Amino acid sequence: MQSANLFDWYAQMRKNNPVYFDKSWGCWKVFTYELSLQVLRNPQTFSSSVGEQMFSSSVGENAEGGYLGGSLILMDPPKHTLFRSLVNKSFSARAVQALEPRIEQIANSLLSNLEGEFDFVESFAVPLPVMVIAELLGVSPEDRALFKDLTDSIVGTGGSEDFESAQKKLAQYFLNVIEQRRKQPKRDLISELLASQVEGRTLSQAELLGFVILLLIAGNETTTNLLGNAVYALFENRESLRKLRSNMDELLPLTIEEVLRYYSPVQLPHRFAKVDTTLGGQKISAGEQIAVWIGSANRDEAKFAQADKFVIERKPNEHIAFGAGPHMCLGAPLARLEAKVALRAFLTSFREVEVLQDKAQKIQGGIIYGFKRLPVEVKRA
Repeated sequence: MQSANLFDWYAQMRKNNPVYFDKSWGCWKVFTYELSLQVLRNPQTFSSSVGEQMFSSSVGENAEGGYLGGSLILMDPPKHTLFRSLVNKSFSARAVQALEPRIEQIANSLLSNLEGEFDFVESFAVPLPVMVIAELLGVSPEDRALFKDLTDSIVGTGGSEDFESAQKKLAQYFLNVIEQRRKQPKRDLISELLASQVEGRTLSQAELLGFVILLLIAGNETTTNLLGNAVYALFENRESLRKLRSNMDELLPLTIEEVLRYYSPVQLPHRFAKVDTTLGGQKISAGEQIAVWIGSANRDEAKFAQADKFVIERKPNEHIAFGAGPHMCLGAPLARLEAKVALRAFLTSFREVEVLQDKAQKIQGGIIYGFKRLPVEVKRA
């Protein structure tokens, strides 16, 4: 579905069918801001954990039944709260801020040899966040091409593997890294998780795999698409780009928030009804699936003035691009910092930027909104 058609469809559904049962999907779809908040903020009614079987599989006798099955994304409180506490400290705003010099170094290194025409996604938006999360996890940045291919396959944005094969290969890779860290711990997240305890015990292998695979996927997919969407949105809105260049310190953080709202990288989290309930006047039975269209909620006219306009000065901007409630994205501070550093470096490196629209290729599929290819032509400052 093309962008204009997608956002027109969102508007029609918000107006006519804000909570709609799609027989072809076999699930309920939710389109407005307030109803989306009701789902995301109430895990007692709308569960994440029921979907665990969607991701469960085995990878030998030691995998204990899953790749993403042990991850935060498929847990409800209080278990979710307990497990999230193990990594909260590493992803706090203060901890993430300490990474800024290294992120800036990576960004400038990636940009140093770029000129003329190149694919912004392949050359910059992909490698930067993958290198950052790879370093945090303690694995080699040389494997970033492998990571990107496998995570793309898992979230359905491309990649050379099918869903099951990608999970197996990524799990096997991290099983090997985990085994290495058991023997020789380092100062990285995997070593920290191996040393962590929850309810008096160390994490199981499935729980460790769930953590590291989720962190890898969340740590690169969101930021990659945020960066691509930002460049495209600014190219579409040249006056906004001019304003941003003239007042980067004040407007860049606001611009990032508006990109998150306007072109939300993650469009579609899912929940499951734990009990019979009513939402937006519709009766939902226990066990039924709910798809929350964040991309529509963030365009809701009832919440946002000029909702279909890209307004970089928008304030306040209470979008839910990172979700809401207990599952609000753990990596949001890191994604915001990476975007701020990367966009500043890109826009100060090049005085002119043209997006080659006829060569751009959007990601196909409903979960992620972004670009598979985004060719640009630049002139250095």
